[in-house]
Amino acid sequence: MGSAGLGERKDIMKQTDRNGSGATPGRKFDETYRRHAVELTLHGDRTTKTVAQELGIPAWALYEWRRLYAPRPGGGPAPQTLEEAQKENGRLRTEIIRLREREIVLKKSLGILSEPPESGMPRSKR
Repeated sequence: MGSAGLGERKDIMKQTDRNGSGATPGRKFDETYRRHAVELTLHGDRTTKTVAQELGIPAWALYEWRRLYAPRPGGGPAPQTLEEAQKENGRLRTEIIRLREREIVLKKSLGILSEPPESGMPRSKR
């Protein structure tokens, strides 16, 4: 084996010595970086996987950041604590009750409006 083969082997060993699997050791990213990465996935024509590759981060991490920081349908960020989740559940239950009451009123109104005119309404004479 020549000296070129030995140099190649050292490069390979350097790559695998990071944590034994060839992957880079866990890096820490601040919240600003994470939010910016999520914005890149939301506003553009690139897929989340493509953005993750371009940033050099695992796609699963970017998907997790999207779950935490991306706006949800219906507005507002995801609750971060149990207390926040309980408050949101209470708010949503209250809203459900209000919407059910509105539905009942609308159904009654529709029933009244769809009654034939003979029931209580005098006929007009022409």
